[in-house]
Amino acid sequence: MRRRGLLAVFCALSLGACPDDQAQDPLDPALLIELSEAGGDGRGEALGGRYVTAADVLECDCPPRMGVDLCGPVGAAQLIGINGPARLVQVDGWLTYEPEVAALPWALSGAVNRDRSFALGGISGLAVGLFTVGLYARFDGEFTVDGLHGELAHRLLGELPDGPVDCRTTYAVTGVLAPDT
Repeated sequence: MRRRGLLAVFCALSLGACPDDQAQDPLDPALLIELSEAGGDGRGEALGGRYVTAADVLECDCPPRMGVDLCGPVGAAQLIGINGPARLVQVDGWLTYEPEVAALPWALSGAVNRDRSFALGGISGLAVGLFTVGLYARFDGEFTVDGLHGELAHRLLGELPDGPVDCRTTYAVTGVLAPDT
């Protein structure tokens, strides 16, 4: 604590020696809203469809809750439904991503570009009695010849029956286009 105070004094006395601003939280609510409302320069509808996605945990600071290891292979990935089918809809420079099977209903939206990259964001919530959880998420990636890949980060914030929760998980996500039936 004292070290931060000394650093602040040093920064104030030596103009230009300190960065102008600190790195923005990638899951900052204002940034997620901005991402969800942004459009890109991609055109058409060709990237949309039903994809089957799979995720590997890259980082996780979630403690076990209600007997579930939220960082485990099932955990939060099952809760938010990123291991399974998802519907992606492209309309010109806009893209939405919505898992079809999730315990917490949620969706992301944002920009898709001509180079096939995308940046999506969203905030969702679920309130059932005393159980209230918010899901703050962003998905950055690109479409490939075989499907899609990217990095999805989310934050669970709220109140579970066994107490408060505030944790983050980052996944490497891949997806393949599934034939519509």
